[in-house]
Amino acid sequence: MGIRNIHIHKGPTITPLNRDAFDVADVDDAASCFPELNFIVEHVGLPRLEDFCWIATQEKNVYAGLAVAIALIHDRPRYFAHIISELLYWLDEDRIIFGSDYAIWEPKWIIEKFLEFELPEDIQEETGVTFDLEVKKKILAGNAARLYNIDIEKQKEKLKNCQLSKRIA
Repeated sequence: MGIRNIHIHKGPTITPLNRDAFDVADVDDAASCFPELNFIVEHVGLPRLEDFCWIATQEKNVYAGLAVAIALIHDRPRYFAHIISELLYWLDEDRIIFGSDYAIWEPKWIIEKFLEFELPEDIQEETGVTFDLEVKKKILAGNAARLYNIDIEKQKEKLKNCQLSKRIA
């Protein structure tokens, strides 16, 4: 069927389902059984970040989707620093995908804060990760473009005269 990317909701509990419904443990077996597929785990498995990181370290076809997790950049910046530094340490910058949960939050403020965000020095020293503009560009667009075979420069050219693009700029 040509489907290669599977997005899975594995994050904060939603009533009436309990915490077990969103456990990340089943991702490990699925990723092992279907290495030709990419599994983008939305919400990075929060609050099970550590479990997610251990699975994604082993399964190179498992990606971190930042939806909901990225919004913590506003109210809990140090917690977000912990999340992003753990993801960069265990997965690397090529397997982290921007997500905003647009239906809940308008993403402009999240993108702006993300671009401005700096890791606290102690966290950066502990993990040894880089979180510069090039890494941020990969997370915001480059990684998803690679997964979905999107040529960013061609898309920018195609959209430069689009009325919606002009309103957003």
